[in-house]
Amino acid sequence: MFRYLRLIIIVFFALFLTFPPAHAQWSLDEENIDTIMEDKLFDEAVSRYNSIIFSAQPEEATRLGFFSANEYLNVRSYQQNAQILAALLNVQEAVDKINTKYLSPAKQVDYVLLRDALQYSLWQTQQNRFSTDPLYYAEVFDAIYDLIARPLTAPARQRNDLSARLNALPEVADQAQKNLQTPNPFLAQLAMEKAYYAYLSADEWKAALQHGIQDEDALAQAQATALKAKQAAKKMFDLFKRFSKEQSNQDFRLGENNYFHVLKTRYTWQAKKPAVFFKELDTAVKEAQKNLTQALEPFLQQPDPDTQEITVIDEKNQQQTTVKPAPAPKKKKSNKNLQPRNAQDFYGAAKLFMTAKIDSTPLQTLTRQTQEAQQFFIDKGILSPAPFNLHATPMGQYYAYARTSLVLPPFGPQTETNFELRIPSGNKLAQQEQFNRDFNAPTRKLLISGEIIPGRYYQAQDFRRTTQVRQLYPSASLQNGWSVYAKHLAQKAGYLSLDEELIVLAWDEYQRALAAWVDAKLHTRQYSYAQALEFLTQTHGLSEEHAEAILKNVAATPGEAISYQIGLTALENAHEKFRKKQGKKFNEADFNSRLVQIGNVPPDLLEKEINRLYQEGKQRTPADLLF
Repeated sequence: MFRYLRLIIIVFFALFLTFPPAHAQWSLDEENIDTIMEDKLFDEAVSRYNSIIFSAQPEEATRLGFFSANEYLNVRSYQQNAQILAALLNVQEAVDKINTKYLSPAKQVDYVLLRDALQYSLWQTQQNRFSTDPLYYAEVFDAIYDLIARPLTAPARQRNDLSARLNALPEVADQAQKNLQTPNPFLAQLAMEKAYYAYLSADEWKAALQHGIQDEDALAQAQATALKAKQAAKKMFDLFKRFSKEQSNQDFRLGENNYFHVLKTRYTWQAKKPAVFFKELDTAVKEAQKNLTQALEPFLQQPDPDTQEITVIDEKNQQQTTVKPAPAPKKKKSNKNLQPRNAQDFYGAAKLFMTAKIDSTPLQTLTRQTQEAQQFFIDKGILSPAPFNLHATPMGQYYAYARTSLVLPPFGPQTETNFELRIPSGNKLAQQEQFNRDFNAPTRKLLISGEIIPGRYYQAQDFRRTTQVRQLYPSASLQNGWSVYAKHLAQKAGYLSLDEELIVLAWDEYQRALAAWVDAKLHTRQYSYAQALEFLTQTHGLSEEHAEAILKNVAATPGEAISYQIGLTALENAHEKFRKKQGKKFNEADFNSRLVQIGNVPPDLLEKEINRLYQEGKQRTPADLLF
């Protein structure tokens, strides 16, 4: 007992000496001994949970930064599922025994993140995805591209890890064929698409395996490995295609109880009564449509793009004739009673400004405009001066099928955040269409503000300064909400100010509001798929292709569409509260810096963490308070 007490005293004095004596708040009493003990129990629970992820779910471990798991793939079977479930239940028992009132303030917040992440893992394991969900097997393609997209500092190690995963791909295909007893046809269609994209971009596997190799035998071996993996992808595609055509009554929708459980655990959301919840979503759709209608107003009376100035060449007389368009009408004052507009109106207006030069270089343009944006936000007092460099690279083909950009936080031993950008490909016409869509001027500025600075990329710069739990198991709601919050900062500061920039911003928010609505209506089984599709296409005018893309995302990641609004609401409520509280002393740049330092905590605990930084930051640096 004496040795045990002496150890506690030694640990205490080690902590005490971390801070200057003049700032020390703790005294050696029973309460602080309890805090040390409970913090220790919490750290042990985190380690146990990490070890389960590392050993049983190496694909997830790679995404979290446990790079030692990179040469393995998940084992998808009944036996493995049962073992994971038993291990998670043991950790859950340990977590339940922790007395949270004795945890240090930072760990009280981390406890909620760990608890919810653990609960979500338990829920997913209990769904027996190995027998019902084809997407569970298609995730293997993401796991392979995780190694290509996030290179380690040792190329040889990366090649070995990638080779090991590609060699294991045929086994995953066999597992899918053996284990999928009651596959969901709609999810099988989504899995089929992922397998198709992987098959089309399989040359990237071969290129990554052969990169830096000079030996001919090693090159031949790499080529053989890539070929077998490509054949396995084709096998999985054929399997999922067959499943997608089978007649089944199995429903991919979660149901109300499971849906709200996902929102609570995966997105750390405090549940509201369903009636209140749906009323807020309905209000968000109406508000977004109203904003889109107002943003469209300056464009509604513009001449059609087909009547814009053109040059006609008279080949016979070798003369050029310029046809001028009719003058644009003057803008009218904003009318609060405007007829509601929808996606069809946006599609028409977008023809006026969604153009970009095909000979431009997206990466160079984006890098230059990012530097300009950083200085703009510093000058406006939105951000504090700090080192910031954009590390932008072309996106791999596999990811490029589904997204425009990708922010990759520091991974494994890396210390830098990476940003991947989809570069136009295909014939010249296809490239021009993609340039018009992805790189027109207003869309580019929206991308910069929401995804780079002060968006996700900027936020990820302080990734290493947060606690381990906040790095590994962040609140996706605050993470996604930050991207929207950043766009609002850009609008308030005047970075997004032109009519075409405001219309693209309004369109972005309109799409998110619609996605959130169908996400909730679908998964609580108030809408069928056909009803959700009709709501998007008939009521709100989206093209069928666009509507189907939204519904596929909703089916694959339930709750994610809602998470943007959850996170944004928490961030803006906190901003408004502290702005009013501090009055003239409120410093926008300092407040945003604290948000970044805090990390992606549960939305309902955000204000508590901000308060802690403001109160304790007078005595210690913000970084110290998180460890």
